[in-house]
Amino acid sequence: MPANLDNLAGLVHTPLFGVLLTLASYRFALWIYGRSNSLPVFHPFLVASIPVIIVLPLVNVDYEEYRDQTQIIAFLLGPATVALAWPLYRQLHTVRSVLTPIVIATILGAFISAAIAVGLAWWLGAPAEVVGSLAPKSITTPIAVEVVKSTGGYVSLAAGAVAITGIVGALSAGPIFRLLKVTDHRVKGFALGLVAHAIGTARAFEYGEKAGAFAGLALGLCGLVTAIALPWLWPWVAQYL
Repeated sequence: MPANLDNLAGLVHTPLFGVLLTLASYRFALWIYGRSNSLPVFHPFLVASIPVIIVLPLVNVDYEEYRDQTQIIAFLLGPATVALAWPLYRQLHTVRSVLTPIVIATILGAFISAAIAVGLAWWLGAPAEVVGSLAPKSITTPIAVEVVKSTGGYVSLAAGAVAITGIVGALSAGPIFRLLKVTDHRVKGFALGLVAHAIGTARAFEYGEKAGAFAGLALGLCGLVTAIALPWLWPWVAQYL
């Protein structure tokens, strides 16, 4: 029996444990989401984190070790983002018809998202490193963790800000769309992808393929604009912090 316990304890500190815990938690979250008739408050990204938060302290695995265990899942975020090109390709004719509004909305949306985060953090007296961590909050995690290196921020804080932004965006999108009487799936999808990146894109696919395609487009364009513009503008911004 002790030998079995030793083997089990050893398994906890291997990548297999982190991957299985993550996948099982997400599968459980999907079940909860389905049973709740897709209520935004039970979004899988939010619910899936609860078992992980509970289990890790019980088995004496800290966040850094868990992050190392799940590197393969983090790596797959890149290919998953690229895979969004397929539904976008299927909607290419629709995208071409509204190309000018898309470009304008992307530039304005990327600027406003970063400016609000930087402005609020600065106004509340946050240190420059924290402000720099929050600037790329509205772009997907793989891009944000690279961009934040040029702003002098913390990667872990940036990743947390990205996650919170996505969750809030996915939760608030429905009520906002109803309040503003937004019915066009192109607008819904683009807004979700622009503001709430990958989590918002997953939410957009629930409205249909067209919404998902436009969300994927917004996610990519916003990440591209932010990745190019923010490192270039940050030295100018940093001197006022």
